[in-house]
Amino acid sequence: MKSIKNIISICVISLLLFSCNSKPSLQKYYVENQENQNFMVVDIPTSILNIKIDSLTEKQQKAYKSIKKLNFLGFKKTDSNTSIYQSERQKVKEILNDKAYKSLIKYGRENQGATIKYLGEDTAIDEVVVFGSDNTQGFGIIRVIGNDINPSQVLDLIEVIKKSNPDKDTFKDIANFF
Repeated sequence: MKSIKNIISICVISLLLFSCNSKPSLQKYYVENQENQNFMVVDIPTSILNIKIDSLTEKQQKAYKSIKKLNFLGFKKTDSNTSIYQSERQKVKEILNDKAYKSLIKYGRENQGATIKYLGEDTAIDEVVVFGSDNTQGFGIIRVIGNDINPSQVLDLIEVIKKSNPDKDTFKDIANFF
């Protein structure tokens, strides 16, 4: 009887250990660094874009409504935190190199450029990630979290953003950070 309890206990403990995902994720990275003085974390509601819904096409409205929220995380590089910048940038690159993230666009070079990746299925994207870095300024990550965003809607979203009149005060804080 005692050995059965031991076996059950071992099974339960093993299940708990293996069910916990210790793999790094972008969400964990945001949470771990929100209090770090080198970082700036901003949750951006879609209302900040000041979109006039009635001025959008039906396709653009659908794309806009598929967005739940935007998250920004920025690391400002200075002369005194160069090694930290390199380390943190590498951590982000490793997270984004996970096979769960599928590439959409890559622009620029190793020391200055941007990458757009997504999580989800080809027909139903749950999250679009824009990662841009510049070895003189720092790096920034924008997570566009949505609900079943269609890849063709990404282009529609870009058009929607072009038509927006964003709240400049919020974006001024991000611009001033860099």
